[in-house]
Amino acid sequence: MIVLNDRIIPWQPTVIAGPKQAMLVTPETATMMIKKARRPLMVVGPLAKRQEVLEHTVKIIRHFDLPVVATADTYRALSEAGIESEPHGIVEITNLLKDPSWEGIRGEGQHDLVIFIGCIYYIASQGLSSLKHFAPHIKTLTICKTFHSNADASFPNMDDDEWFRYLEKMYAE
Repeated sequence: MIVLNDRIIPWQPTVIAGPKQAMLVTPETATMMIKKARRPLMVVGPLAKRQEVLEHTVKIIRHFDLPVVATADTYRALSEAGIESEPHGIVEITNLLKDPSWEGIRGEGQHDLVIFIGCIYYIASQGLSSLKHFAPHIKTLTICKTFHSNADASFPNMDDDEWFRYLEKMYAE
């Protein structure tokens, strides 16, 4: 009998990553990846509007001074929390990130690490797959509560309590 680790299988079982699957990361590893990046970018999706998630997201953004892309309808929630962001659709930002000549959100050059939180799983999976195959100049990190096999690195599948502890460890140094 084969036993699968339910923490590292895609949250949506039909998402098949192929031979290259995400590395499972801890909050400490995620933090190290962000610190090591020269031009990281945070992409915040609509699932991050939930109050508890938004509070952690804002603290992470401030802690690392991350430029932010607000997808879907998160722009207002981030603005009300005092976070400056650029509104882009998830498909639009994915296409911009694939272009090595794009100068990035702050005009300082292409981003080398993109951190995703709160994006709807099925659309994030497609964007991550596109970046994996067509943007080798970018690393991707998902700090969602679901494992994203198409990212370069991802948190495991977990419940909210564990996820909030993971997120808190990222800014509570």
